[in-house]
Amino acid sequence: MVNKVRISIPRRGFGMSLGNMLQILTGEALAKLEGNWIEVEERSPHVFTVVDENLTVKNGDWIIDATTLGFSGWDDEVEDLDAGNSDESQCFGMSDHLVWKDVILTPYEFRAPSIERLIEALGHVEICAWCQGDI
Repeated sequence: MVNKVRISIPRRGFGMSLGNMLQILTGEALAKLEGNWIEVEERSPHVFTVVDENLTVKNGDWIIDATTLGFSGWDDEVEDLDAGNSDESQCFGMSDHLVWKDVILTPYEFRAPSIERLIEALGHVEICAWCQGDI
């Protein structure tokens, strides 16, 4: 049986994309700093997949584009394996591939020895929602 686990996101980030900058300038970002979460399932041993979250706009419309998860910041203990290879890294200084100790982090899949270790790793990164259309 696959169990879903909801993880509170301790550090919500905001990237340099146009949508994120508008949220910061209008003050909307401040309201989004608390109460963020992701829900993961361990679908195979030590691989945790994001199955739900409250950070992104899931279905865009003609006014608001759909957004996706990314990493907008990380501390000195985290290594950026993306290092400029993704569009979000080149345009906004973000990343889509980080590693903290024995935990590998990508926006929608994490490889960790345990859920506890994943939760610990998420304390070292900032997860944000950003619009791919801003590129």
